[in-house]
Amino acid sequence: MTREELLHRIKELLQEAYGDRLQGVIFYGSEARGEATKDSDIDILVLLKGPVDLWEDIRTNVKALYDLELEDIHPIHALPVEIEVFEAGEYAIFRNVKIEGTRL
Repeated sequence: MTREELLHRIKELLQEAYGDRLQGVIFYGSEARGEATKDSDIDILVLLKGPVDLWEDIRTNVKALYDLELEDIHPIHALPVEIEVFEAGEYAIFRNVKIEGTRL
């Protein structure tokens, strides 16, 4: 599976898991910048219509992406974030993702 196919599949699976709650999916981090090493993971920001229940939404991400993660070499790190919090840009990580990330 190519990286583009993998990212497309990640978005599809998250859409199935969240439905209308999913507001966007952003690929960021070393893989997105082309600086990945053999130990790098695939960083995904999962933008959700709030409120976000961190533990429940992480569980949803894991369940949605588990089988796909087993097929790929790199682990998938999918962080659920309320879209309003992301767009406010109060945290440095979100400002960096806005600069370097790619919306899927």
